[in-house]
Amino acid sequence: MTQALLQGVHRFGNPEGAKLVLLHSSQSNTGQWRALIQALQNDFDCIGVDLLGYGSAPKADLAKGEAFRFEDELTRVVEGVKGLIGTQPIALVGHSYGGALALKMAFEQHLDVRALAMFEPVAFHLLEADEPARVEIEAIAAQMHQHDALAATTAFVDYWNFPGFFAGLPAKMQQLMASQASKVALDFAALMGEPHAPSAYQQMNLPVLLLTGSHTQQSAKRVAVQLLQVLPKVDHQQLDCGHMGPLTHPQLVNPLLIAFLHQHKDALRV
Repeated sequence: MTQALLQGVHRFGNPEGAKLVLLHSSQSNTGQWRALIQALQNDFDCIGVDLLGYGSAPKADLAKGEAFRFEDELTRVVEGVKGLIGTQPIALVGHSYGGALALKMAFEQHLDVRALAMFEPVAFHLLEADEPARVEIEAIAAQMHQHDALAATTAFVDYWNFPGFFAGLPAKMQQLMASQASKVALDFAALMGEPHAPSAYQQMNLPVLLLTGSHTQQSAKRVAVQLLQVLPKVDHQQLDCGHMGPLTHPQLVNPLLIAFLHQHKDALRV
């Protein structure tokens, strides 16, 4: 395996435990799962993957532009995980962009996924082109292409939090997030460009936990509605938080993830 495939792939917990892969949101990294990993480390072999352009992962190919797709993320994620645990069955957890990528990985079985937990997967390809939620999120996506990366990042971060949130962050964090604006634009291209129709997910015959926040944005709400209509084995829980719940309210999110993962731990045995 090349060093590039290992770069940004982190392993924690019990190497003999049930296998768990964690995928973070845009403008984040595996560190967002720190508390969850600590709670699971005795029983689970936890693999966190920094997605391209974030954390210690390699940079994305910005020249891809609107042609960037999840396939550009997948090779590294799949080969990185296989390099550590081979083809053993896994549980998969993802948030936002990482949740949408996890959905694709589970549906297409790029790894042997036996259980899937997602917090607000932003699979925007599930939204109709003319519905208000799609128009709303496409306006945010369009802003990521402006030359002023700080303004683009302000609009993106405030959309998923609240007006003025980005301005209240430390300057060093603002600069880091603004430097990632071009990758966020690629993330949107991947999220919008997935080919699967909503009805396709009726074939996904594995247990799914779908967590949403009651204070989230319409675009995320509509994606959840679509998934709840088609996923055959889905348990939905709505929590008193917003889209960034795994970071802002881990005390609400993590107990549900932990219970789900322990419930399906036996299915992860080889």
